[in-house]
Amino acid sequence: MGNGDTIPVPKDFYYVGGNLDNGVIISDNEQDKYDGKIDKTSYNYTRNLKGNQFVWIPSEVQNYKKTNWGKQDDGGWDNEIPKSELTQIEKYGGFYVARYEAGLASTIPEFETEQLNSQSNQIYNKNGVPQSKAGLSPWIMIDWTHSRVNAESMYNNNYISSGLITGTQWDVILNTMINKTELTSSDIIDNSSAWGNLRNNTISYSGRKATGRYVGSGSWKLSVFSSEEVGTTSSHNGDSGDLLTTGASATTEKYHIFDISGNVREFTEEFNRYKIYRGACYSLNDSTVVCERISNNKEYHDIDLGFRVVLYIK
Repeated sequence: MGNGDTIPVPKDFYYVGGNLDNGVIISDNEQDKYDGKIDKTSYNYTRNLKGNQFVWIPSEVQNYKKTNWGKQDDGGWDNEIPKSELTQIEKYGGFYVARYEAGLASTIPEFETEQLNSQSNQIYNKNGVPQSKAGLSPWIMIDWTHSRVNAESMYNNNYISSGLITGTQWDVILNTMINKTELTSSDIIDNSSAWGNLRNNTISYSGRKATGRYVGSGSWKLSVFSSEEVGTTSSHNGDSGDLLTTGASATTEKYHIFDISGNVREFTEEFNRYKIYRGACYSLNDSTVVCERISNNKEYHDIDLGFRVVLYIK
């Protein structure tokens, strides 16, 4: 199962739409189940899906490995792949990744005051069950430990478990996008702004935004989210940028996955003394790209750093 044209759908999940050429979408809400009467892979439709959504990433064992894009910092290069990851690939021929950046837990309110990235009392650095749905506040201002614990809390039963996306999975997703979409290696290595929300580009969106601005001494402030609106992000050549709610822009959807490039950087699971996060974000310009690999201590958190969940079938 899971190899060739057969894709495993976990118990209590439902096929929504898509195929191996453009990305298979599943949801944990039966109301989202594909009925053959409407194109459920269209951007306008899928923004209204009710459940948490994941996309199948096919991979053969020989292709399930990290890629040296030439963009890693000096935080160490961990090439070891845990057996649990390889077992998933050997058994099913792929894995599921959250369609969206981790959305804030439904039990935690959005911030109601302007946030400063150097503060120690930011409300998001706590436990809860993340969501993978459109229109949510990305779960930012969270450290690596809480990201990992919360990712693992999303699912854990006799059939599936969840976890923090790994560095290997990140690279496999990027290579899948190169092979399956119009993206080229240049969009991954040289400039990712054409398909991501970065500080110095403009993209159309339908959702909410919060504007971050540099206030000096290494600090940024982030405004509260606006009301729902249709518009474009500001093209900032200076020190400001617009954070969007999850899945707000069709520009960022590749292989039915949103915001791998831009909006927020994302923590990954790697086994070394530093904790790694990947990608670009709304507060950085196009000199930072989607394959970027940056290290920091596990306590580090910021207003432009979040995480993403993956799904494992037992």
